[in-house]
Order: sequence, then C-alpha cells, then structure tokens
Amino acid sequence: MAHAIQEHMLGLDPAMEEVPKKLYVAYKISQNIVCMEIQKQRLLLYLKLNPEEVESIQGISRDVRNIGHYGTGDLELSLKKMEDIDSVKHLLDLAYQKVGG
Repeated sequence: MAHAIQEHMLGLDPAMEEVPKKLYVAYKISQNIVCMEIQKQRLLLYLKLNPEEVESIQGISRDVRNIGHYGTGDLELSLKKMEDIDSVKHLLDLAYQKVGG
C-alpha cells in the first residue's frame, strides 16, 4: 500500500519531494502536503486539509486537530486495504492543490 501512495504522490508533480523522517515519510513541495506513517495493520496518512472543508469517509477519516500525532496535517486517513487507496486519491490531490501545486 505504501508504494501505491508513494507512486501517486510523486506522480503529481516533478518537484514533489519524498522526505523520510524517523517515524514517518513526508511528501512536500514548499511545505508538507501528506505525511505517511506505516504501521503493522494499517497505513496512516495525515493530510494538510481542514477536516471541516472535506467530506469525511466513514471508517477511514478523522479530525486530528486536537490529537497529538507524528507528521503534519489535520485530517487523518487510516488505510487497511488496497481498495481504500482509490477512495482517498481525490483527497490527496486536493491537499496537493491547496498547498500550491
């Protein structure tokens, strides 16, 4: 699953950087767009989007503005299977556009 996210993010813009950190991987241009935390049972994505401005996805997304977490972003996406990736690609694209892509 992490490779599918990696391919999608790096394919959005030639200027997209993949920045590995100790506990997560950030995808950024001028600032972080998406941070990916790889866990045993799931893949967590933190998007630089306002959770109130996007439609939530039942069982996948949640507002983490007041919850401590690694990486940058206010919208958490919890992906447990490959099919989840297709349902969140539009949010990845939206986060990219909002940051300035």
